[in-house]
Amino acid sequence: MKKYILFPLLLAATACSDLLQEVPVDRLSQENFYRTKSDLMAGLNAVYAQVRGANSYGTNYPAQLNGMADYCISRGTQIPVSEFKGLDGTNVGRTNNIWRDLFQAINSANIIIKLTPGVTLSDADRNAVLGEARFLRAFNYYNLVRNYGGVPLRTEPVTTTGQVGGKRATIDEVYKLIADDLQFAETALPGTQAEIGRPTSWAAKLLLASMYLTRENWTAARDKADEVIKSGLYSLVEVKTSDEFEKVFGADLTTSPEEVFYLKYARIAGQGWGYPSYQHPADGPYTTGVRAHWTTTAIPLIKNWSDKDLRKDYNLYSSYINRSGKLTTFPTAEPICFRKFRDVPANPAGNDFPFLRYAEALLISAEAGSQAANGPTAAALENLNRVHRRAYGFPPNVPAPSVDFTLAGQTAASFRDLVLTERAYEFMMEAGRWLDLKRLGVDKLKTTIKAARGKDVADAHLLWPIPQQEIDNNPDISVTDQNPGY
Repeated sequence: MKKYILFPLLLAATACSDLLQEVPVDRLSQENFYRTKSDLMAGLNAVYAQVRGANSYGTNYPAQLNGMADYCISRGTQIPVSEFKGLDGTNVGRTNNIWRDLFQAINSANIIIKLTPGVTLSDADRNAVLGEARFLRAFNYYNLVRNYGGVPLRTEPVTTTGQVGGKRATIDEVYKLIADDLQFAETALPGTQAEIGRPTSWAAKLLLASMYLTRENWTAARDKADEVIKSGLYSLVEVKTSDEFEKVFGADLTTSPEEVFYLKYARIAGQGWGYPSYQHPADGPYTTGVRAHWTTTAIPLIKNWSDKDLRKDYNLYSSYINRSGKLTTFPTAEPICFRKFRDVPANPAGNDFPFLRYAEALLISAEAGSQAANGPTAAALENLNRVHRRAYGFPPNVPAPSVDFTLAGQTAASFRDLVLTERAYEFMMEAGRWLDLKRLGVDKLKTTIKAARGKDVADAHLLWPIPQQEIDNNPDISVTDQNPGY
């Protein structure tokens, strides 16, 4: 069913991307293209098309971030990513492509924002279009600022070829734009969308909560997450076995009660998610891959993971039946691989990229609620336990004394450690662990990586480099603006 529902959105995105390339940006006007609501929706689809591919969210973005997690080790050309010494030329090229695609998507969003007021629409439709464009601009800026630091703020369409200006804004300035866009989006976007995959007001609220958490605005983070929780629109899918997590992440799903904002993919050439190929071997039962990521029980998070936690079996595997019917074990030096995102043994995979899901709201509320109160509250504990219970096969909203955490002896620091560990297991290979460690501070990040991997994190590894092309073509940025180590 997923394939039929998603085709109109995905094919429209591809078609619109081609069309926009035929219209020079310095001639953009209503007369050229944007005359109706359908034109604007096609333009919005182009924003997704520019970031869904392999150069950004399709492969490079999750591959880079997952390779920097303390529980993940990279192989092949990705090895420097998990050596923590800074990126080599190959991986700098990959992060350059991420920069390029995200800024192209931001420019496309800016075109929609600028031209929508000139199109005849109802107030509700106009707000929905503007809300979606500003959500997408904020979403891409959020991923830029967390990985590159301060970046140029571009809020107008690029209308000339050649040099594009704009100094590196401060981190505070970037976050202000993100907050402004999301605060607009949470009131402008509808609560539900007819097309699955488009952001809603609740997606804007949860992205705001995530941003506030990163900025350590604890009260605002808790309150925004609680709005999503109290909406009653989302719930954790109950599971009894590890394989039932396919009801959350499976390639054939259209959606689930946990989806808040996912990038949608389909099992079709040009529309699939490339990243799952990084997890699996070429001859295995899942997505045909290159097995670029692996792990070992020497890493504390893996070593200490209870076998009773159903997520462990769902996420990890050490052997498989190959396509010739032979039991195959991974090499002793690389004994465990990841299998959360799995599909039939072909490419591309049909799994969606789950950027924002309901468990995020629960765990943001738990962490931020405890930090705001200088120690865990009953509400914070319950939100943590809901995620934890589900992981052990219990109904999320029913007390389970055999697995529930308790308040006894907990401090703000110890409870936060519990939440961060739960986040590591719950969101494994969802490209968030390195960003979680970064928001704990450089010292904590470095000690965590040292304990897990025995590696010293170089300062050059903390931020991705500003692309040389940006330095060469932007008159407002010079080599002295480059991030440390590049």
